[in-house]
Amino acid sequence: MLLNQLFKPTDENYQLLKEFNETLKEVVIKNYQQSRELYYNTKKMLADSGSSLQFEGVECKIFLEKDRQYSKSNPFQGEESEMIWEILNDESYNDIYCKYSCCMSFDGYHGEEDDKTEMGLMGMQDADDCWNEGLDREWSYDLHLHQHFHNLYGHTSFSIFDFIYVRDFYTKFELKFNQNT
Repeated sequence: MLLNQLFKPTDENYQLLKEFNETLKEVVIKNYQQSRELYYNTKKMLADSGSSLQFEGVECKIFLEKDRQYSKSNPFQGEESEMIWEILNDESYNDIYCKYSCCMSFDGYHGEEDDKTEMGLMGMQDADDCWNEGLDREWSYDLHLHQHFHNLYGHTSFSIFDFIYVRDFYTKFELKFNQNT
């Protein structure tokens, strides 16, 4: 993406990216725990009620900014910036993000993942991993950027300038069921 080429490896950008990456990591971990809790509470409720519904799991999507509103902390404010943000949140333009959210590789909890580690949730093999393709590798090697950052940066229509200032997220949980009739 053209705007990503304008991103410079400065101390300020390092700190902004580090804060974004850590905040998103905390959100993923929290939502994994909430998805897991929802899963077991729903299973118990269905068992207690004698329901014939087959519960598949909890789908969790994490989006940038509460109610998908443009970040007030982004220094690029104005009507044009907000219009661009609306376009970036439109499924006809940014379909991967709108369908799968900023955490494409995290979809909630489905009952088999009790042993999932924090590293596993982040798509990392060890603490030295860094999903920093497209960035200055020497500058970013110790940021330990995780897979969710990579997915947002590398596979959606957002530029790094669109999300580096985001510190709030919007989460959507969906319970998935099947019913045999």
